[in-house]
Order: sequence, then C-alpha cells, then structure tokens
Amino acid sequence: MPTAFALRRPLRADEFEELARTSVEQYASGSDLEAMSVVMNLLRVANRLQQDFETNVNRPAGLSFAAFRVMFAIQAVGRINPLELARLSSVSPASTSAVLNTLERNGLVVRRKGVAEDGRVIVVELTPTGEEMLTALWERNHRREIEWASALTHRERQTMARLLRKLLAFHPAPPRDRDTQKDG
Repeated sequence: MPTAFALRRPLRADEFEELARTSVEQYASGSDLEAMSVVMNLLRVANRLQQDFETNVNRPAGLSFAAFRVMFAIQAVGRINPLELARLSSVSPASTSAVLNTLERNGLVVRRKGVAEDGRVIVVELTPTGEEMLTALWERNHRREIEWASALTHRERQTMARLLRKLLAFHPAPPRDRDTQKDG
C-alpha cells in the first residue's frame, strides 16, 4: 500500500511519478500519462527551484525571490510598465504591485509617468541603489543556478533550454466551458 510505504521513508521523485501514473491509470484509463509526467515534473521542479532560491538565496539578503525577478526584468528591459513587468517576471500583477511598493519604499526602484497620449502610463526603473543590490543578488542567484544546472551535461542544458523556450512560446487555447464545468 503506497501510504504505508510513504511513511517508512520519503519517496524519490521517480517513485512518486510511478505511483501517480498507476493511480491515474486506475481512475482515468486512457489518459496521456506522458503529458501528465511532463507537466507534473516541470511544476515540481519549478516549485523546488523557487523555494530553494527564496529560502537559501534571496530571503537571507532581505528580499523575496519575486523581488529579485522583478528587479532582474527591469534591469534586462529598462523602463517598463508594471503589467509587462508582471508578465516578464512571472509574478502576478497584484504581487508585482506589492513587490514594487516594497522596493520603492526601500529606495530600490522608482515609478515615473511614462510616455502616453493620456499621460497616465506609469513606468518603473531601478535606482542606483537598486542596481547595486541587483548586482549582489545576481551573483548569489547565479551561483545557485550553476549548482542546479550541474546535474545536467552541457548538451542536456542546451536541449532543456530550447525545449523550455518552446513551451514558453506556446499558448494553448483556454479550456472550453464544458471542460471546466463540474459534472452533475
């Protein structure tokens, strides 16, 4: 029984995947188990990476990983409006607003009126203090990236980066109403 097994020792990632696949086969035969494995494992890795960077790199420096990603996107793109910043940094618009409030309060970013016909567009940019903080955080984050990537060969890294870019460029259509409605 999987529950008793799980209580004896932590499950390895491959063991959990196999149990998940077996479970799905029992209640949803005919499912695309490869698609499930790709997405499930991609999400699990992304969550582990995010938690690791948050806990072991950015929080000890006094910022969240979301704040680092926001600052990094500003540095990479330059002046940017908050909605585009949220999209590029993979932080929700509401969280981006909260992160920007904190960063602005700490003197790391500044919000200014941008160029628009109605004059209401706001753009965000790093302050000199923000640039210094980002440089220090970048070095810490990059060392951790290298540690994580060391599990892969150079060729595997290239392949993974190419495949992830392919997924990032893909935009599946939203589910149809009947797919999201509850049965019953």
